[in-house]
Amino acid sequence: MPERSQRAEIAESRRRLPAWSVTALRWLFYAAIAAAFAWFLATIDWDTLDGTALGWGWIAGATVIALGFRYWGVLVWRTVLTRLGATRLPRFRVLADIYARAWLARYIPGTVPWIAGKIYLAAEQGIAKSRLAVSTLVEAAAQVVAVATVSLAILAIDPRIGEISLALRWVVGLGAVAGLVAMAPPVFNRVIALAARAVRRGAPEPVDWPTVAQAVAMYAGGALISGTAYALILLAVVPDASGADLLFAVGAFGFAGVVGILTPLVPSGLGTRDATQMALLLIILPAPSAALVVVLSRVWSAAVDVLFWGIAAGAARLGRADARGEVRTPAQ
Repeated sequence: MPERSQRAEIAESRRRLPAWSVTALRWLFYAAIAAAFAWFLATIDWDTLDGTALGWGWIAGATVIALGFRYWGVLVWRTVLTRLGATRLPRFRVLADIYARAWLARYIPGTVPWIAGKIYLAAEQGIAKSRLAVSTLVEAAAQVVAVATVSLAILAIDPRIGEISLALRWVVGLGAVAGLVAMAPPVFNRVIALAARAVRRGAPEPVDWPTVAQAVAMYAGGALISGTAYALILLAVVPDASGADLLFAVGAFGFAGVVGILTPLVPSGLGTRDATQMALLLIILPAPSAALVVVLSRVWSAAVDVLFWGIAAGAARLGRADARGEVRTPAQ
């Protein structure tokens, strides 16, 4: 990166609020996550799960795969940052810790806390906020476009596609197209430049086609990873589900997830995502089984989010302890 750009990035990363206000904002952020997560859990119909026989082996397998998908998101984010010219990025485990904390902010209504949380937590590592903002938006848009495209493609090859609401298919399809148009570098760079000018920030790093293509391609693979985890959750409830039903579930859960993302001011797609899952699962399952899968998937997904945060935070803490030990050893 040119010397001038390096100096600008270092200067931007050092423009920080007073220490006390940064601490206050951080704890306010965490308190908002805790409150939103508690409310999210309070809305669950726990009676649906009472006394239900579940395939815990399938749930364990789904959990491992779902954790892999979340770490895949960290890899996508790191890849985009690298393509945007970010240098001296912190270790992967540090980025994963930041990503996991910001990921929990999805339970706060709206998308701003999730995006802002990731930007400001990562900015503490010396990464320019403008570059973080661009990378976060690219990653989020790539997720919507890729998951919507893969999910619609999977559902389209199923003969039962006609039973899915045409209006719903149009919403997801148009959302994917709109996201792809917004991600086109000529459009994306213009919008980001106008936003930066409005808040009196420096010119952000421009996005090119290879960056967009790689992010979308990576999340296309991520859609299959995440969908497989949800298919195993379906097996935990309906162990005799057919291969066609499992493939349908991969598309259905991805489709419902995009509907949730496209729903503003709703924590983690609550309501719209569940309703879409229920409508789609009724095509392949009887109503009681479909309702059980929807509730179980919501509880399980929330548990995986917390587990992801715990593992990422623990790994980052161990890394810091190792680093302190390495610093002390030469002096001994």
